[in-house]
Amino acid sequence: MKKIPNVFRCQRNKSSRLSVGKVMTIVIAFHQSGYRNFKTYYIHFVCRYLTNEFSELVSYMRMLKLMQGLLVPLCSYLTHRQLRPTAIAFVDSSKLQVCYKL
Repeated sequence: MKKIPNVFRCQRNKSSRLSVGKVMTIVIAFHQSGYRNFKTYYIHFVCRYLTNEFSELVSYMRMLKLMQGLLVPLCSYLTHRQLRPTAIAFVDSSKLQVCYKL
């Protein structure tokens, strides 16, 4: 079996050109915009009007893949930006100790 020279091998799984911070900026700006869905916002607004701010934009499908890894950094950012406590809380199903009536 012949070895294929490195020149002819396909380069796959390239790292994205958008940093996590830039992806977070686009997602936060989407939620502050008047757009109803992200696809329309990304294709018709970001790719048209924000190319100077984000010169290394990726395709819409690649952007969706990048957004999948954004939950932890985005929650961390929003937690640190919170100035005062709100009535919103995350509830889990852990067991709580309660007092019983005697």
